[in-house]
Amino acid sequence: MNALNKTLLSTFIAASLGMAGLVSANDYSETKTERTVGQVVDDATITASVKTKLLEDDRTEGFDINVDTLKGRVTLRGGADSVSDRSVAGDIALTTDGVVSVDNQITVASEGTEARTAANEATASGEVRGAAGDAGEAMSDAWITTKVKSMLIADEDVAGLDITVDTKDKVVHLSGNVPTNVVRAEAIRIAETTEGVASVDADLLKVLNEGAMR
Repeated sequence: MNALNKTLLSTFIAASLGMAGLVSANDYSETKTERTVGQVVDDATITASVKTKLLEDDRTEGFDINVDTLKGRVTLRGGADSVSDRSVAGDIALTTDGVVSVDNQITVASEGTEARTAANEATASGEVRGAAGDAGEAMSDAWITTKVKSMLIADEDVAGLDITVDTKDKVVHLSGNVPTNVVRAEAIRIAETTEGVASVDADLLKVLNEGAMR
């Protein structure tokens, strides 16, 4: 084999190895962003979990942050006082079960500034959403579902239970299994007292031990 052919062959092999490495890296990246069966959590639950964690954390509880989730990919919007606070919110979201990635669109601006006001209003949550409720404006079923899930997760007696929440025309439907009648009653109470809820249907929320009082 002459020198020219050897050079061409070496170049071809090197290029092939390079392409193989590129494909392998891409495959690995795609695999990392896919949720396994055990990691799959419905988007409404992820949204509720992230919101609950943001409200429970002293560093983010005072901020008006909106959370949207699509196939495990969380988007954060709203306002924060500093870059550090913005980063904290992103870290909280990223470490929540079921989250694949976080798109942190939180605006850093001082309270009362035009930029901060615009960021808060864009979330249509917190005080803005509360004002809409006071004005009698309709809240979406999706928002009600998220709010009820957040309240259930935040309650120490109900947190961790597999309760499905579905809302249609402001009627909340609860389903799943709970350990006692007391817990079932608490879940219903939480749903009934959530802002925007017209009524609660808990026919499919079953008690595993019908005779249990606690």
